[in-house]
Amino acid sequence: MALRQHPHHAQRLGVFVWVVAITVGATGCHVSSPHEPTDPGQTSEVAPALTALPTLEDTQAQITSAIERVGQQISAIVPAMTWAWRREASRGGCRPPFEQSGGHEVLLANYVSDVPIPEQNWKQAYDIAARAASELGAATVTVFKDAPDDHDVQFSDDTGTTLRVGSQKAALLTGSTGCRLPAK
Repeated sequence: MALRQHPHHAQRLGVFVWVVAITVGATGCHVSSPHEPTDPGQTSEVAPALTALPTLEDTQAQITSAIERVGQQISAIVPAMTWAWRREASRGGCRPPFEQSGGHEVLLANYVSDVPIPEQNWKQAYDIAARAASELGAATVTVFKDAPDDHDVQFSDDTGTTLRVGSQKAALLTGSTGCRLPAK
């Protein structure tokens, strides 16, 4: 038995899609500047906290070392996994509320294994990364994906320091310094 569609249903659907598109467009999805600059008074309140932190260069070295250590410890569990640095690190400005502080942030290169973390070893790898992140002060956990053979987790702090571990068809370790003042 075949179902027949009333000719006006397609027309009504078209009108409905058009109304939804106009409504979505009129409610702010066309925002041209998603972040207002931080008020200078607020910047002057938070900027001194950066002077108590390690320099940008020291933080980059700490996170790089932590990433390499995590890779080595995962390889000790899964000997087939070998790691290599891919992509260059990149340096940019800080995010609010630190964007007017004179600080910078470095997004580190990717430390990659072409062999993924086997599912039976994921919990161990996660625990290794969590310990390293804790040593960096990155205690906030954000889980982007957590399914069999599909994991992506980031550990972070309130200045933007991150350590990220993921595994799908390959495994990835990376991170960022968060906002830090460069050495003089």
